Amino acid sequence: MDSKAVAIIVLVAVALYLGYALTIGNAPPTQDDAKKFFLEDLASKYPNADIREVVEITPAADGTPGAYTLKARITQGLKTACPERIHLYYAYPAKSFVAQPPDVITKDCVFCENEPKCIIAYEEEAIAASHTYPGTDDVNAYITAYPDFVPHADYAGKYGEWLNVWIVTWDSQKAPEMMRVILSKTQNTVLEVKKIEK
Repeated sequence: MDSKAVAIIVLVAVALYLGYALTIGNAPPTQDDAKKFFLEDLASKYPNADIREVVEITPAADGTPGAYTLKARITQGLKTACPERIHLYYAYPAKSFVAQPPDVITKDCVFCENEPKCIIAYEEEAIAASHTYPGTDDVNAYITAYPDFVPHADYAGKYGEWLNVWIVTWDSQKAPEMMRVILSKTQNTVLEVKKIEK
């Protein structure tokens, strides 16, 4: 094979490689790319958050390849009596219009604002309700007496005789007992407040 043929083969190989490399470089971003970018942005804007997570990613409504709408949860003060939760929305890649303001889910123990019927959808709401709803005086006395308390909320489709409830426990290392509050998810009601010996 003469040197001219070798040179042509090398040039063709280089051209094919460059064409492939340019195609890879121009591939539209993936959902993972969008999620990674959004989480990095959230970490820089909310460095002290207890939870920063993307809860939903959907392709852009206009069908643009590599464009997504993302929804994130930011929770701060999860182990306090009044945890704060917001939902943020983000267009990826970023658009040049004004960003949608965050949805404030809980702030200063206020939730379900301007809603005729409160549905407790999130653990932050359950924690706040477990000591602000009528009938929770014993919980307030507990968290006042034991400021090292730690609240914990779990949702249960069925718990004992009840359906669709939040179970919120308040525990302190200094207390001989912990408090358990059972809340209806949909009825704005405390079903039970109970001291549980450790």
